[in-house]
Amino acid sequence: MNKGEALKQDLGMRVVKLCIIVGVLFLFRYLVSYIKVFDEMRFFDTRLTVLDIAIAVVNAIILVFLIKFGFYLSKHYEVVNFPKAMIISKWLVILIAAIVAYQTYYRIARSLLRRHDIDAYNVVFLCVTLLILVRLGVLVFSNMEKITDLFTGKIKVDLKEPGVDEDLVKEGLKCKSCGKSLEKDMAFCSKCGTKAA
Repeated sequence: MNKGEALKQDLGMRVVKLCIIVGVLFLFRYLVSYIKVFDEMRFFDTRLTVLDIAIAVVNAIILVFLIKFGFYLSKHYEVVNFPKAMIISKWLVILIAAIVAYQTYYRIARSLLRRHDIDAYNVVFLCVTLLILVRLGVLVFSNMEKITDLFTGKIKVDLKEPGVDEDLVKEGLKCKSCGKSLEKDMAFCSKCGTKAA
């Protein structure tokens, strides 16, 4: 198995793990919402219920996993012929996290804030979401040709680690997998067996 296939497999495993974790957390949140006692118990002297707090905590954990995954994408993976693909994916995950955060904390904000303060809450989230959308829009429109090629199959999804310069590897300076120095005429790395060209 070459490095690109190993990266694809690693990415696939991370996506599956994220889906399982988020799915379990959503299931927990769904089941907790059916416990009527939690919806009737007030949290100290506020209009919030214990259910509101429990759901907010679970959603905060979901947000942490989503944001962590988004930043992990652009840090550890890069599509060989489309370097901005993982950056676009990162900003898409951040947009999803912002929408989840708004919906998560709206009920809490509505319980704690007065009417004009809840309007400020809405405006702040609207501004944050618009900034994320602008960044995502710029990335999408500036890479529209590559995105089209990716979806039509003209670009094959070959992953590599960011920062690995394929030209230096072809010149025989260092192995792209383990970093061992290679001679110019070597076809495979003598240390890890990765193809040099």
